[in-house]
Amino acid sequence: MLPFVLVTDSTIDETAAYFEKNDIKCAPLAFTIDDRTIEEDCGQTVSFHQFYDLLRQGKQASTSQAKLDTFLQIFRTALEGGQDILYIGFSSGLSGTYQAGCMARDELAPQYPDRRIFCIDSLSATGGEYLLVDKAREMRDSGCSAEVTAAAIEQMRLHVIHLITVDDLGHLHRGGRLSKTSAVVGGLLGIKPIIWVDDQGKLGVGGKVRGRQKAIQYLADRTLRELSDKNQTVRICHGDCPEDAQTLADLLLQRGVRSDIRYIGTVIGSHTGPGVLTTFFFGGDRKPQ
Repeated sequence: MLPFVLVTDSTIDETAAYFEKNDIKCAPLAFTIDDRTIEEDCGQTVSFHQFYDLLRQGKQASTSQAKLDTFLQIFRTALEGGQDILYIGFSSGLSGTYQAGCMARDELAPQYPDRRIFCIDSLSATGGEYLLVDKAREMRDSGCSAEVTAAAIEQMRLHVIHLITVDDLGHLHRGGRLSKTSAVVGGLLGIKPIIWVDDQGKLGVGGKVRGRQKAIQYLADRTLRELSDKNQTVRICHGDCPEDAQTLADLLLQRGVRSDIRYIGTVIGSHTGPGVLTTFFFGGDRKPQ
């Protein structure tokens, strides 16, 4: 039996095989598009390419947090099996999902006084959240307790760097992240904002460049400058722009830095739109220098 049950949510943007192979429980968030509401399932019901094509056609997508009942079911199963729990959740600065996990903990903890439930706000999203979950997996598999692992993840979380650029400013405007004037003017001028995630797990704008290729080069340069260890693998995530993701990966590899590439899933993609491109890695301060 593993030392504890590791729980996260679908916004780590990993594959179904990853969750199964590594025995990680997943609480899905949901998205609504074209009059259908679907719980995230790693692109199995609606493929990522299909989803982003719907956005390109002008379809609007909305999202909803993971359900309290889902957390109660996952947590109760673990507790009845005699195991502690570590839940690492989607940033509370971007979603109420983490609070739903905490509510499940507060409801169940008195019923299982011999067990412990740790809930950690990742203050991260997509590949950034993944990095913390995978570190927790490594620690769990090496025999660390939930308590020791939770303390380590809390220390790491403010050193997970998110660097993001989007191709269409309109999605950020509709999500309340950018004024209409800025979106229209930026679109006309070909402005590509560089977005980051701050210490409260919220989005901030860290710079602006003109043109897609300059934005990709900017991501590569800043990633290389802010990496704490060039032996780590950078996580690149994208919104159905695999060629751009590969260009970014090649720029990093030219400087000896490895990366892996994943799609940004349907929930986060609902707010960033097609063409979003990111790097996630461990570094120093979160705010771009």
